[in-house]
Amino acid sequence: MRTGKWNAILTGACGIVAAVGMVAASAHADVTTEKGSSILVFPKVRANANYDTVIEITNTGNSMVHAQCYYVNDLQEWSKIDFNIWLTKQQPTHWVVSTGRRFDPTCGFGEDCSGFAPGLVPPVPDFEGELKCVEVTESGEPITGNHLKGIATLVAVTDGTEFGSDSRTAGDISTYNGVGIEGNPNAVPSNPLLLDGDTYEACPERIVLNYFASGADDPVATGASVFTELTLVPCSQDFETDTPGEVTIQFVVYNEFEQRFSASTTIDCFLNVEVSGIDTTTTPANSVFSRPVLGTDVASAVIMPIPGHGGLLGVAERVVARTPSDAGRAAYNLHTEGSLVPSTGPDSIRLVEPF
Repeated sequence: MRTGKWNAILTGACGIVAAVGMVAASAHADVTTEKGSSILVFPKVRANANYDTVIEITNTGNSMVHAQCYYVNDLQEWSKIDFNIWLTKQQPTHWVVSTGRRFDPTCGFGEDCSGFAPGLVPPVPDFEGELKCVEVTESGEPITGNHLKGIATLVAVTDGTEFGSDSRTAGDISTYNGVGIEGNPNAVPSNPLLLDGDTYEACPERIVLNYFASGADDPVATGASVFTELTLVPCSQDFETDTPGEVTIQFVVYNEFEQRFSASTTIDCFLNVEVSGIDTTTTPANSVFSRPVLGTDVASAVIMPIPGHGGLLGVAERVVARTPSDAGRAAYNLHTEGSLVPSTGPDSIRLVEPF
């Protein structure tokens, strides 16, 4: 259900407060975490009693940039909130997800804007899901300008109470780069956006997760165990009809001796799970992602959509915990390989109309 429409004009100093059966178009991966892009994805965003998230977005260009953004809340059966942001040239801005972005259009450059009124990036205080922003014209039509970069910072608000991947220490932070999809500067995109390697770059053919086996002893922090939380989102989405993407994926896992294990699961809109929960929900020690099954402390998992399904993007977060409330968390971007164009057609993103 479409729950809201917001607009934010952010200018000057005020803006700173806040595998098989698939065809690989090329050997390299086309998503980026370092360059300006036309589609910017933050796969893991949390705002609740235990966590919050700070979103930072920068316009790398020398003229004003507009973006149409979508929060997709997995806690409310794929509900969305869409809003627009405007960024002046070379301008960064940030906001806290739970409280949103505030803006006072009467506040001038260099003035104290601490008293500005509630503004137009919506607050979402009960949220777990993703944020996606697409570069558009002032009237909302998609363009391939490649001007968006971003960073998400996940903040633990409270101490944890359960040992494992949700272990946390209040005040601890964990940061990753937004995942960018570049557009072809010579292309004129239409709606839906086609991630076909011609208009926009395709999503990766494979994602590689390098991780410590669940429950392994941390080699540095004495007495601590390591857990890995994996977050994945489908590339294809329809924001006009509120239709989430669905991808069935296969995991091929290799331990330090190059022994091979496998698992599979289906992503419907959003997946956030400690890796041992991918193939078992009751006995983590029996998971192919766990130390007892793998027999080694570290492993590498190759993540591939099955034939006929679209692509996916994601991030991971490593948790090093001694107790539920004595833990450090570190997010990291995933290695990607190849360009995925399924035989059934490219991934696509349909924006809300009219423009």
